[in-house]
Amino acid sequence: MGDLNELRRKFRPKDPEQAAKVKRSREAAKRIAKEYERKRAELGLDGPKLKRTPLYYIIIVGVMVILAGTFIGAMSGAIPLGKKRISKADLKARQSIDALAQALGRYKFHVGGYPSTEEGLAALAAITPNKPGWFGPYIKQVVKDPWGQDYVYWIEPDRPHPVLMSKGPDRKLGTTDDVLPDQSLFEKPFRDTTWTNHWVPYQYRGILVAPDERTRREWQEAIKNY
Repeated sequence: MGDLNELRRKFRPKDPEQAAKVKRSREAAKRIAKEYERKRAELGLDGPKLKRTPLYYIIIVGVMVILAGTFIGAMSGAIPLGKKRISKADLKARQSIDALAQALGRYKFHVGGYPSTEEGLAALAAITPNKPGWFGPYIKQVVKDPWGQDYVYWIEPDRPHPVLMSKGPDRKLGTTDDVLPDQSLFEKPFRDTTWTNHWVPYQYRGILVAPDERTRREWQEAIKNY
């Protein structure tokens, strides 16, 4: 049988990165073995040692190398652990699509309805549209999604909210990577009106709602004398 060191030199990995990973795996295996022996000593498990065959050590080292390789791979991003990582582009698309949904909600809060399909998202960035109750613009400008595509927008009569989405990284509509907004954000401006500074929806302006007739008359008199 040839010298072990000679065999290692002969079959040394050609890829420097792979060689570095192997070296890190061996070092991790040694650290795990030392930690294992230390824990055994702390727990008083170092009694009479049983005779162990070379196969035993081969199995132990093999398991340690696998565990160390998994850990190193996870730390380097090669093997994802836990929750699926979200790319920066996907995160930006989600933030943008949610901001558009809320801007559309504010537009409806003031005007009384969403922009038509023909008007599109450009209506949110318009400067002086001919819309009663308009109090925008609601966004600075219409931009493309992180993958260079236009955000999808259209109105369907039987839906409470408009269709709004990004086609995602594959740039194809109707696939699993489409980015959709949080639907509750369309209604957020109607639930939280602190941003309006007491602004009321267009359809409710001039309407006085009082708990009873006496209070209503008192409020009307106060308004006249204001």
